[in-house]
Amino acid sequence: MSSNNSKYLILFCLLFLIGCASTQSSIYKTDNGQGWQVNVIKKAGITDEFVCTINDSVVVSDSFPLIGDNFEKSGQYRGRKVMMNGYKSSTSTTNPNGTIQTHDKYQIRVFIDNVQVDKFDF
Repeated sequence: MSSNNSKYLILFCLLFLIGCASTQSSIYKTDNGQGWQVNVIKKAGITDEFVCTINDSVVVSDSFPLIGDNFEKSGQYRGRKVMMNGYKSSTSTTNPNGTIQTHDKYQIRVFIDNVQVDKFDF
């Protein structure tokens, strides 16, 4: 592989990893009526990473294991327990050329003090 081809391949991989993040949001109302912005960010990679932020502070971050279809991770925000639970389902299809493609779907649920804030489908 030539030096130029190697540079383009590395650039493509970096752009792919940087550019493949998606975010979904929800609002959590506290007891005093204050609204917290809850985001779940999916960062694409070898093992997709999911990051839960509240009001732009990272609270919980985790990835799916290489073997397995779920994870559960807890953290704290302003004295409250925050839990992020993830589930992955995979389907495979075969195109007319015989190539098998696997498609993953993710559901991430966020709980604050054991009450579900929202579920996020990626």
